[in-house]
Amino acid sequence: MTQEQVLNGLQAEKDNSLAQECVVALQQNPEGFQKGIVQTREFLAGLYATRLRINKSLKRSFFENEEISSWEEAIKQLSASSAEEVLLNSVITEEKAYLMFWDTATNQLITIFYLYRENAQDL
Repeated sequence: MTQEQVLNGLQAEKDNSLAQECVVALQQNPEGFQKGIVQTREFLAGLYATRLRINKSLKRSFFENEEISSWEEAIKQLSASSAEEVLLNSVITEEKAYLMFWDTATNQLITIFYLYRENAQDL
């Protein structure tokens, strides 16, 4: 998906406050857009569930509760999706990293979560 397609897709998610926050971030910081990768939904859901589990088990104190909640909700939504292939891309700002999962068949946003930028280095 192009940056414009991502922006349009996020703008269509009117009831998703995080998507709308990401719209503003992308408009203010277009150079923070990362095109991303395409993988199977099962692979990405498993990968990000494992990363979450590892970070929770290490009791990484630098993660805020809202970051963990956002990440957990995204994994639930991704796991429940019927998409076969998923595009994972991101928008990185000075403050946050937004990770977006898109159904490649429909270009619809499946889910989005964020981490504070300093906590998103390995994702």
